[in-house]
Amino acid sequence: MKMNSICAILNLTEDETALKPLTHVRPIASLPFASRYRLIDFNLSSISHAEIKSVGMFIAGSGRSIYDHIRSGSTWDLESGLAGGIFTYSQQMLKAVQEKNGDAPDFYQNHKEFIERSKGEYVVVMGSKILANVDIKAVMQHHLAKEGDITVLYKTVPKTFFKERPQEKVLLIDRDEYLLHLINAEDTAAELDRLALDMNMYFMRVDKMLELIQRAELEDVQLDADKLIEHYLPEYQISTYEYTGYLADIDSIPAYFNANMEMLEKNKFSALFHGSQNVITKVKNGAPTYYAKGAHVKNAQFATGCVIEGTVENSLIFRKVNIAKDAEVHNCMIMQGSKIGEGAILEYCILDKNVTVGPGVTLKGTKDNLVVIEKNRTITV
Repeated sequence: MKMNSICAILNLTEDETALKPLTHVRPIASLPFASRYRLIDFNLSSISHAEIKSVGMFIAGSGRSIYDHIRSGSTWDLESGLAGGIFTYSQQMLKAVQEKNGDAPDFYQNHKEFIERSKGEYVVVMGSKILANVDIKAVMQHHLAKEGDITVLYKTVPKTFFKERPQEKVLLIDRDEYLLHLINAEDTAAELDRLALDMNMYFMRVDKMLELIQRAELEDVQLDADKLIEHYLPEYQISTYEYTGYLADIDSIPAYFNANMEMLEKNKFSALFHGSQNVITKVKNGAPTYYAKGAHVKNAQFATGCVIEGTVENSLIFRKVNIAKDAEVHNCMIMQGSKIGEGAILEYCILDKNVTVGPGVTLKGTKDNLVVIEKNRTITV
């Protein structure tokens, strides 16, 4: 694969309302995962393994948390260079409003400039709420072998997956692996027990992407790149690529919590992290976690720099967390820098960064009704 033959567009623009308060100051892509990662690490790792050197990130609002995490992109071998690097375009929602009011350049100007600058022959377009470890090189090979304008990725999942997601898109596919229809899950035939989930990931030639943008401009259609492709799919020949690895759809607080908890299951952790591609994240060196005499730990995952004196079971503990003597943490996610006081009891909780829980405080949720504490809060009663 020659240098710069593929560029990547990441749409960090999904509706994050169902993930608040965790997304008050960060997009879905910035959410911490599995004690030491961010969701965007999985997109960037797939891009890095495909030797893609030019990435355009289109962010709905502020990109501060994204910028802080990715910096120059050197962790994923994406340092700026000739036609390469990470290019970020924030405040996409604001720009759409301004363009409608005639106060800003055309909506797709940044998309066109990025594609031209990348000098890529092909483009992969990805969202950020689908958690997966995708081999983009394999997708490209599949695309080249099929006579299709666009390749769309899907994952076959049980119909129960859509119980809380009736409007997620599902692919209907013919025997030759081409797309027949893209419909809502709630509109599928009742007798089907497994459906092809649209992963919101697409692969095509750059000139085809530019054609879609040109059509959208002529027809006054303003959509993020992934939704733009979806809008025009029925009018093109679409090949399909089945992804068979681990997948989670991070579209709500329960979905986010469950995906993290699944990383305590060896087979699911291995499926995501120990496949043909490793997952790359920014290195943060720190002291090993300290387990005091009398600490009790069962089926838990820890990052570095923690001090554990109490009990931790079925939980994920992020960096620099302190859990004091006689404190109990069960079925929880405790994010970076949080402190759990002596004798405190936590069950089915998500604590965002730098939360302090005072001595003797009890916070008890359930699997179906999680307690979520936003960052920098102090809980004393």
